[in-house]
Amino acid sequence: MENQLKFNRFGIMLECSRNAVPNLEFLKSFIDDIADMGYNCLQLYTEETYEMDGEPFWGYLRGRFTKNELKEINAYGKEKGVELIPCIQTLAHVNQAVRWYPYYDFCDCNDILLIGDERTYALIDKMFATMRECFDSEYINIGMDEAHFVGLGKYLDKNGYRNRFDIILEHLTKVVEIAKKYNFKPAMWSDMFFRLANNGTYTCKNPKPIPPEVQEKVPNEVSLIYWDYYSKDKETFDNMVKGHLGFKNEIWFAGGVWSWGGFTPSNFTSLEAHDIAINSCIEFGIKNVLVTLWGDNGHETSKLATHAGLFYTACLAKGITDVDVIDKLFAEKYGVTMRDFLKIDNANVIQEKPTLENHIGSKANNPSKYMFYNDLLLGFCDKTVKDGVEDLYKQYAEELKPLTKHPKFGYVFDVQQKLCEVLAIKYALGVKLRTAYKAGDKKALKKHVSLIKPLIKKVELFYNALEKQWFTENKPHGFEVQDARIGGVIKRLEHSYERLNAYLKGAIKNLPELEEEILPPYNNPEKAGFTEYKNLYHLNVTTSVL
Repeated sequence: MENQLKFNRFGIMLECSRNAVPNLEFLKSFIDDIADMGYNCLQLYTEETYEMDGEPFWGYLRGRFTKNELKEINAYGKEKGVELIPCIQTLAHVNQAVRWYPYYDFCDCNDILLIGDERTYALIDKMFATMRECFDSEYINIGMDEAHFVGLGKYLDKNGYRNRFDIILEHLTKVVEIAKKYNFKPAMWSDMFFRLANNGTYTCKNPKPIPPEVQEKVPNEVSLIYWDYYSKDKETFDNMVKGHLGFKNEIWFAGGVWSWGGFTPSNFTSLEAHDIAINSCIEFGIKNVLVTLWGDNGHETSKLATHAGLFYTACLAKGITDVDVIDKLFAEKYGVTMRDFLKIDNANVIQEKPTLENHIGSKANNPSKYMFYNDLLLGFCDKTVKDGVEDLYKQYAEELKPLTKHPKFGYVFDVQQKLCEVLAIKYALGVKLRTAYKAGDKKALKKHVSLIKPLIKKVELFYNALEKQWFTENKPHGFEVQDARIGGVIKRLEHSYERLNAYLKGAIKNLPELEEEILPPYNNPEKAGFTEYKNLYHLNVTTSVL
């Protein structure tokens, strides 16, 4: 890995806001790892998960970083050659803060701060003061992404409808002035400029140009971060980069290793995307590149589960593209080949069969999450079920067993191995129950019902492994969500077992849940039998109001 790094700042953005705030011991070991790979900066994505003087509800009960912890990790990064860059939100994505009374009065709508309100800028001033006290970097990521309804809530009530480019630019100008006060150079996600110009769409093959008068008004001091975790064709990526280069501002790129689709990562999807993205960044002279590790909807995936994607991307950033060389370097560093490590994606790999050599066309679908939560009796994901996948999960569970002994990654593989053992029973069990019930075959139904008790035990073992993973990497806050979710799965399995046995014993005459016709996902017949990307727990666990 002695090849020359092609970028000035080459870093990772680590999610610290969707429940899993890393503990300092783990965070230091993570910094050791990424520094060894060749990354030289780290952004800790903190929406409100940091201590701020005079703001007791900011990050309240969320495991927020204390200022001393941030100072300690900043110093540790400096010692290891990794620049800690603060990464906050100064417009949207403060949903966990605006639920509290000190903030909801100056919320525009949803999770968006009210532009133009003095309280908004007093709060943002405190954010910058805190970040300057804790970090040395000249840069700060100010967020400002996905503010889809900016200007359409309280702002609209107070000011009437205004051009939303103008609203955002006014806000940005004020935020930049505060940044200057604390000697920060702000960088922001670029999507809102493109969304407003392209009818809500960000990444597209032929983006409409941003109006020149808008480009001209973006303060020179602001760097724009083009983020794209999805594009897999060079034309789309190149045209989006060209669209950004129309601004006079410094441009960053942020890709991602898919750590945000549930319990299981999708490293393979990231390999394909970064093959294109990293080379295009080099071609267009983009000098600052980030790899994001988000944690949407509960942050169930281990941060170590993405090491294959991170290592692969670091190799590309140094001009190393031969997969055999990458595999060899990975094995020398970690004592496991990258090919074996990529089995960590297995629980989601039930349709395509990507490999390190051929990962074209891989998709970041997440059957491991939605089929884990899919209800046995309601079964609204059952139309995605394919024949033979239960046996595949059994095979995966066996393949993963040896990897659970790895000294560094063993606990991460243990979660995946036990998840596959759950899915080897649960994946198609609802289909079998419904089929036997509708056929009036009580003998078959009794056989399938007998699997529920062993399944509950497998879920409990999976929970224990997930608990170990969480407390190895994170503060305790946020795990209560997993307690509630997985505890709910266990209770629901117990209740389903009771109802099915009551029917088999004649205590109840029928099971209305199993008499319903199951429709294809999204009522789209073409999607029957295909995996999906369905990541929101509340949409996976029930069709009722949650």
